[in-house]
Amino acid sequence: MEIEAVAALVASGAAVLGVPAALVVGMRQARAARQAAELAAGSAREQWRSSTRREAAVTFVLEIDRALEEARKLSVSYDVLDLDESKQVQRALWRAMAVVRIEGPKSLSDVAADGYKVVNGALGRHLVHHVQARPQFLIRAAANEGSEVADKVRKRLALPTGRDSLLQHPMWAELAASGILPTRELRRLEGHLRHSGTWPDREDHSTFLKTYERARGEIDAFIDAVYAHFDQESAH
Repeated sequence: MEIEAVAALVASGAAVLGVPAALVVGMRQARAARQAAELAAGSAREQWRSSTRREAAVTFVLEIDRALEEARKLSVSYDVLDLDESKQVQRALWRAMAVVRIEGPKSLSDVAADGYKVVNGALGRHLVHHVQARPQFLIRAAANEGSEVADKVRKRLALPTGRDSLLQHPMWAELAASGILPTRELRRLEGHLRHSGTWPDREDHSTFLKTYERARGEIDAFIDAVYAHFDQESAH
């Protein structure tokens, strides 16, 4: 009802009830103002949520790409690496996934979760391999630098039959005395030699390539889902 109509009503009948005309008109205006404020707040809230979802999606794409490339780097490296950086990349991916889950919608977080499982799994496997294979990488590095002891041990470790008897061979004592391996890594290598089933064989590269291609497909699927979601949101 228009304000003029309210005023007319007040003049004709509301005054009989003892309600001041200014009060009635003021209440009506206050209600209209409140409704307008609620609509504005709702619009601002939707804009804020849309913005945070976009930011979460972009961050997730950047972090999952970084984590996948970190896994690729680990999959081909035989160097003694500082794995703290790789672990930080893995934690950043977990945080990005958590934000996508919180912000939603579920249709996006479900697609993101599929990519997360593939990439986080690949990065986790290669992180574990680099930890377990660190003694071999240290021996390889020492051999490349000219250590004869390391070179002899490396060649023996390359053959499963050579590993079986290394602990009883004088070469083991030479390795222990050389200082090439810190005590912790020497004990780790000893454990692998005593329990052959724990030997840290590297994942076949063709297997990783399949994982890499699958991960790229999952990332593309998430990007497509993000576009579809915001296109639909804009249509409304």
